[in-house]
Amino acid sequence: METKRLFRSRTDVMIGGVCGGLAKYLNFDPTVIRLVFVLLLFIGGGGFWIYLVLWLITPVEPSSSPTAVVEVKAKEVESVPPTLKTEYGAHAQDSTSKLPDVDKTKTKDTKNSTLPAKSKSGTTRTPTRKPVK
Repeated sequence: METKRLFRSRTDVMIGGVCGGLAKYLNFDPTVIRLVFVLLLFIGGGGFWIYLVLWLITPVEPSSSPTAVVEVKAKEVESVPPTLKTEYGAHAQDSTSKLPDVDKTKTKDTKNSTLPAKSKSGTTRTPTRKPVK
């Protein structure tokens, strides 16, 4: 006869796996166990201390294999529907055609430059700003 042992869950984890392990041990829904802990927390604060003690004293569930290897499979990415491609392409073309052509040589504004200006004597000075009224 196999004895049941209480472990913290490795798979059903929200914070420390205590509720998931307790639910597995009691054959209960983990959400209900979590709600009980939250209710105990709001009733008198006991839920926090019980959870903390269980987290500290309950061992982590042993892995099923000696060398725990986790396999992650990439999701297959569906191709973009052709209608979306044509709509996006038309939108992108429209938005770029609406941009004004800017001549960068004419847009240089030396009056509001933040770089220090050189005086006639060759020393640099910082520009002074007039107070805004």
